[in-house]
Formats: sequence, C-alpha cells, structure tokens
Amino acid sequence: RTPAFRAAVEARHPECLLSGARNHPDDLERQEGELTGPGLEAAHIVPMGRPDLWTDAMAATVRYSRNRWKMAQTGKFIDNNCVENGVMLRADLHRMFDRFFWSIHPKTKIVVVFVPIPEMMQYHGMKVNAKQRRFPPMKILQWHWDQCVVRCMRAGAGNPEDEY
Repeated sequence: RTPAFRAAVEARHPECLLSGARNHPDDLERQEGELTGPGLEAAHIVPMGRPDLWTDAMAATVRYSRNRWKMAQTGKFIDNNCVENGVMLRADLHRMFDRFFWSIHPKTKIVVVFVPIPEMMQYHGMKVNAKQRRFPPMKILQWHWDQCVVRCMRAGAGNPEDEY
C-alpha cells in the first residue's frame, strides 16, 4: 500500500464508508500530510498485489468518470492504485471486505453481507454515499461484487473461506 493512495482516498472521503468512524475529530489540529489514525485504512477494491486483474475496461471507466467530473487527466496509464479503486474502511471491515464477506451492489450502492457475521449485519441493506467525486465506478465495484457471489455459490451456505 502506498501513502499517496491512502492520502488520495482519505481526501475524497475521510471517514469509514460504512461506520462513519473518524480517528481525527474535525476540531483536532493535524499537521500537513498527517493521515487518519490506524483504525482506518484505504482499501483497494481490486487488490493492489494483483495488477493482472485490472482490466482495460476498468481503466476506461476511470477515465470516463474523470471526464464526467471535468477533472484534469493525469496521463493515459491508470492502474489499480488509482483513487477510484479505493474506499476508506475501519480495519476490521477492511479485512472482511478483502475476504469477500460483504460487498456493495454496483448499481444500487447497497451493502450486501454475504457471510452473516453478527458485527456486519447492522450494515446489510445500507445505501452508501456514492455521490463523491472519484467514487469507485460501477465496473470496479462489479468486480468485487462478482467475487463475492462466486465464492458464496462455491461455498453454498457455509463460510466462503472454508473453500480455501
């Protein structure tokens, strides 16, 4: 994970996408460049360690999104370390996101919990705020959603991690 990625994701949305948790209250003065505390993390939707999963269609949807927001383009090459491939999450929610226990429906932006962990059920059915600039485009969210669905289908009603 790179500090630049985290700083960019945090600048877009400084609190946890689900819980709204913030480690730095607004009235607490921070030094320039200081990041949110350790309880929040910038989560990659398409894993940073798997650039082979990043498709041309994902890069194209990022370009389209940037044009729609009338943002300056930062070069032609867009990889999976771009801000549009990230969300801020509380550390525990990040771990469950990476394990495909929950996802955001790409069209409705509603949280679906695939593995009924009691701590997650409060977020099931919640609609996330997708109106922020540079929010992950549908194609990127679709990739994560598909991974959750496939893993749950393979595992049946059990824990998708039991398969691995």
